[in-house]
Parts: sequence; C-alpha cells; structure tokens
Amino acid sequence: MEIVKTKIAELEILKSWFPDQESSYRWCGPNIRFPFAHETFIQDIRWGKMPTYSLLDDKSSLIGFGQYQERLQRCHLARLVIAPSLRAKGFGKKFIAELMHIGMSDLGVNECSLFVFSTICVRLIAINR
Repeated sequence: MEIVKTKIAELEILKSWFPDQESSYRWCGPNIRFPFAHETFIQDIRWGKMPTYSLLDDKSSLIGFGQYQERLQRCHLARLVIAPSLRAKGFGKKFIAELMHIGMSDLGVNECSLFVFSTICVRLIAINR
C-alpha cells in the first residue's frame, strides 16, 4: 500500500462509495450536495484548496481518501474514508496515522484534530512528533 496525492480520476470511484444522501452527509457534512454532479462535488470537497491524498493497494486501486488543512495551529483531518468492502480491517488506522505524519510535517505543526458526529465511535491515534 502507498499514500499518494489524489488524482482527479479517482474521484469517480470515491463518489461510488456514497450511494445515498445520508452516507454522503455522514462523510462530508451538511455542505455536500447529493446526488453528486462532477463540478459541485469538486467544489464541495474543496478540491485544489486542501491537500488531498489517496491510499492505494498493491494494484494501485483506490482504497482510502482523506484531506487536511491547518486549523488553529493543528493539522485538521477531513473527509476520511476507506472503501466500503475494506472497512474494519485496519486500513483506516494505518492511513490516518500516515496522513497525520504527512500533514503535520507539511504544515509544521505538532498536533492534529478531527471533527466527527457524536453518533460515530472513533478510536484516537496518538502521534508524537
């Protein structure tokens, strides 16, 4: 597996992971427009305005997606997702840890943050720089 900057062609695969408005809302929040249209999707995920990374498997297929930005002197992670068929297999933990390292290094910060809905259970990953 490797983490690389996301290619725009991978966004079509990403969109297929969210079959309905509820799943897209839980992933991206209230500002995502559903059903997805190419231009509005790009706008809604702030393509080109935030560093955007993909987790690829050994065959270079997209299996994870995430973004980050600086927020309150932290690397704020956003729009994290693993392919539906690969969830609960440890890919998310590895991807988030790697993305935290990339983001903190890129932004020159020592902490990360993440917003989640209260209905979602999340294990925190502590990373010391």
